[in-house]
Amino acid sequence: MDRQNIPPGVLELAQAGDMVAQEWLGDHLRNQGDHEQAGAWYEKAATQGSASAQYNLGWMHYHGRGVVQDYARCMYWWKKAAEQNMVRAIGSIGILFENGYVVTRNPGEAARWYRAAADQGDAPSSWFLGRLYQQGLGVNRDRELALHFFRRAAEQSHRSAQYTLGLSLLAGHVRERWPEAMEWLRRAAQSGHEAAQYMLGITLLRGRRAPRNVREALHWLTQAGERGHAMAQFELGRMYWRGIGVLPDVGRAKHWWKMGAAQRHVPSREALQRLRRQMQGAGIDFEQTDFAPTVVGQPAGRRRRG
Repeated sequence: MDRQNIPPGVLELAQAGDMVAQEWLGDHLRNQGDHEQAGAWYEKAATQGSASAQYNLGWMHYHGRGVVQDYARCMYWWKKAAEQNMVRAIGSIGILFENGYVVTRNPGEAARWYRAAADQGDAPSSWFLGRLYQQGLGVNRDRELALHFFRRAAEQSHRSAQYTLGLSLLAGHVRERWPEAMEWLRRAAQSGHEAAQYMLGITLLRGRRAPRNVREALHWLTQAGERGHAMAQFELGRMYWRGIGVLPDVGRAKHWWKMGAAQRHVPSREALQRLRRQMQGAGIDFEQTDFAPTVVGQPAGRRRRG
């Protein structure tokens, strides 16, 4: 164990059986990436009754970080924490029931656990519960109730809930809700949610459910593309190829389509193949050429030297 950055006396206290020090070491070591040692200290604190250590140890068993992935041990420790009314653990048990990990898949039971945590303010549980109402899994399908729980989580800055709420409002036919949908998508996008960045960008580009704004669309699609969103990468390639809101730039179109194709995105792969055939037909070395910005449909190559 690297003792650097460990306050004097903490290790000695932990070794002497101090539960708080043991949990502190678990947190510190996990943040340092030493999951195996973190798990060992969490287990010592969890055995002494620390609810947060019990939850964290369950999380490690759920993901197989530093310990063997074991959903049974995960359930054991999450239930221990839930018995102490640790809200995050209560909601997390719902995940096991929804997915059928170590227990028979039971969306209704998942909803019960999610609701118990959501009623105590747990944002992820509100989002999970909203998804169940939206799909009618384990509960009666209720779109308005789904929106209620999405909004509750979104107001607590839960990025995925903000995205889901925005997407759900945008998909509806109530025009009065579309501006709110865009606001939630924008919040999620600003916090780095790549799917929200893509959806915000494509909605602004199309201009059907929000005023068209190509410049802002390009910004958000670029943000999503740089984060690896294949559909955003395809759209960026299309924008640069056709000169939509930008000067036509075959080089950038090629760049974005290559990124999408590398992720096995079929439209990107097909666009890249068409571009390659066109370049080869014009006698241009597709792979070794930097393309200069030019007019649509008339790409010009600039060969590299050396």
